[in-house]
Amino acid sequence: MTEKTLNKNAFDIAEDDLLVEDVPFGLVIVSHKISQEKLPIRFLYREKPSQSYPDSGWRFFSGYEDEKYTNNPDNFSIYSLTCLANFQPEISGDMLYSPIGSVFEKKPGSDQFEAVSDWPIPNE
Repeated sequence: MTEKTLNKNAFDIAEDDLLVEDVPFGLVIVSHKISQEKLPIRFLYREKPSQSYPDSGWRFFSGYEDEKYTNNPDNFSIYSLTCLANFQPEISGDMLYSPIGSVFEKKPGSDQFEAVSDWPIPNE
């Protein structure tokens, strides 16, 4: 999927009007590089969900966030998995049902996500 095939309006559409539905229930923490700058999702992992809201445990990144950016909570927002699957439909389906500890990346030039086994989930 190229950047021009992203549904860049997905963040502005009412939840009931979103088309992709093959996603689990829950919220995801999303980098503003995705939600505001509309860069494609290229890296995602699933950690133990927070108990303070209906958290899915998924964390989505563009791959262009450095450590300083990632360490600033103001650079992230919370959206539904449905919203993100409408933004970039290739993430819907089986991948989002993966267990806690799952990590996926999409390398530049690749047309699909691949499971990552050598990246440790951060401790909170």
